[in-house]
Amino acid sequence: MLLSLLTNRQIQPHPARAMDENRIIELLVKRAAGEIEHAESKELESILAKHPDALYYETFVSELWKTPSPQGNTDRLFEKHLARHAETISFTDQQPAKPGQTPRIWAIRVMAAAIMFAVLTIAYLALDKDTITNSSHPSGFVEYIAEKGIKKQITLPDGSTAWLNSGSRISYPANFGSGKTRPVRLEGEAFFDVVKNKNKPFTIATDKITIKVLGTSFNVKAYPEEAETETTLITGEIELSVNERPSEKILMKPNEKVAVISAPKATDGTGSESKQLTVTIGSVSKVLVADKEYIKEASWKDNKLIFRNEPFNELLVKLERWYGVDFTLENNEIGNYRFNGTIARESLTQTLDALQLIHFFNYKIEDHDVIIH
Repeated sequence: MLLSLLTNRQIQPHPARAMDENRIIELLVKRAAGEIEHAESKELESILAKHPDALYYETFVSELWKTPSPQGNTDRLFEKHLARHAETISFTDQQPAKPGQTPRIWAIRVMAAAIMFAVLTIAYLALDKDTITNSSHPSGFVEYIAEKGIKKQITLPDGSTAWLNSGSRISYPANFGSGKTRPVRLEGEAFFDVVKNKNKPFTIATDKITIKVLGTSFNVKAYPEEAETETTLITGEIELSVNERPSEKILMKPNEKVAVISAPKATDGTGSESKQLTVTIGSVSKVLVADKEYIKEASWKDNKLIFRNEPFNELLVKLERWYGVDFTLENNEIGNYRFNGTIARESLTQTLDALQLIHFFNYKIEDHDVIIH
């Protein structure tokens, strides 16, 4: 079963207002047009250095500069978005070019205003709600959170890239890279493409495992509510250690995956329940979809949710994150149904209707709640 879901473009909400968004967008557009002056270029470099969040606008302006504007009635959506955020957003009417202003410079200013408009409009088109949040903590850490239904690509200060899956968060020190390591904390799932630096290892800490890497690409799934933490190595080499067994190191090779599973152990006589850890080492699952090969464990990064012989109750957990909804399974027997498939561009309704063709069940959707019975 191959499903295809129309996905909306996902976008990060506005960073802290301490940064002049209109100014940085204008400078980025001028740079993209090749019209930026030396003093302005220095100003832009200073803003990018002081505000890591500005990298979001840098990527977005670059994409929008060469991409057609979104389809649909943007005027109506824009008016609705302004009505919802009137307290935090203000725009002034565009004025004719001032004397001495070349048509080229005026066109750049108009383009900058258009891109600011598109930032707001596409944000509304994507989800009509906050999608991924970023904040700096008083303790000196930067944190990114992707809510359910959202996937987001993030560029870290060292140039490494992290793709954050739904219901996940990563955090790192504001002075990331200034120490002996490049430490990142992960809750949830992320795919990393790490810039090589043998003098400063890149480390990822989760509740169960710690990963040390010099430069490579790999996927880590470590949702706190799940018993299994899984690491899948695509390229390079990484060193993995289980937090409860720090002296034991696992050196992973490409196309290997390591799963750490915690299960309840018999009580120790005091009434408290301890956990038993099981570590398994295996190979990645490669799947052919529409004549293209994907690694199942990391296919979400390519907007494909691949499942093979998946129990329905486990698949529903993934669908909750994929669509940003909550499932209630009223019949436990249905949870044992098993499914094969690939979700790429379907709506929630299309996906559930397709799954019904494999094993029959009923469902009801109420806002963000889905009842299966």
